Amino acid sequence: MKEIKIGKREIPLFYSTFEMIAIQEEIGCTAFQLREEVFGIRQEDEDDPMSIRMECATDPEKTKKLGTLIRILGNAGLEENGEKGDLTDKWILRNMKPGMILAYAVALMAVIQEGNSTEMPP
Repeated sequence: MKEIKIGKREIPLFYSTFEMIAIQEEIGCTAFQLREEVFGIRQEDEDDPMSIRMECATDPEKTKKLGTLIRILGNAGLEENGEKGDLTDKWILRNMKPGMILAYAVALMAVIQEGNSTEMPP
């Protein structure tokens, strides 16, 4: 299970259908819309892959939504590990290091991508 560190806590991240529904209800978008709605991924020049920008660190609304996404996946990870899911949006936003916002976003994207991947029978 992938983990991120916020404050002095190692927070495991978990994504399943249950969290997909929470994302739809609390953030107001599907997991496939997170790219735009939360991460704010934009490619400024179609021909230049290095022109990709993520607005989650510069747009306050996207930063708040990122905090909510961390709470949803973090509480799920804690519960999956047999711990109490006690994260709040306020605690997360207060303890996130601004310079780490993009790293948090990349970790969340990886967990969601892994959760959405199809398992092939042997």
